[in-house]
Amino acid sequence: MAFLEGTLGVGVGLLLGLAFLKYSGYVDQLRKELGYFASGSVFLLLTSVLSEVADRVPSVTTAVGWINVVFAVIAFILVLIGAIAMAIQIFSRLK
Repeated sequence: MAFLEGTLGVGVGLLLGLAFLKYSGYVDQLRKELGYFASGSVFLLLTSVLSEVADRVPSVTTAVGWINVVFAVIAFILVLIGAIAMAIQIFSRLK
């Protein structure tokens, strides 16, 4: 699907993954860790929205480019923290 490419597709994919995780039964145990995923996906959605702004308003292209880089790094860090914390929680309960 052409409209789900780039950061928009990753952000929507993360949010869909969170919605489908509800049916696995892990949501009650992983509330805090899922918050990292959700906030990371919101930063990715903001990045895709700002990209559209940069395309429409040429005078802010450089500033929006740097903001997109910062938002993408923040999203990566939040999703990475959430994934590591979630893996630790799940694997510690399997014992």
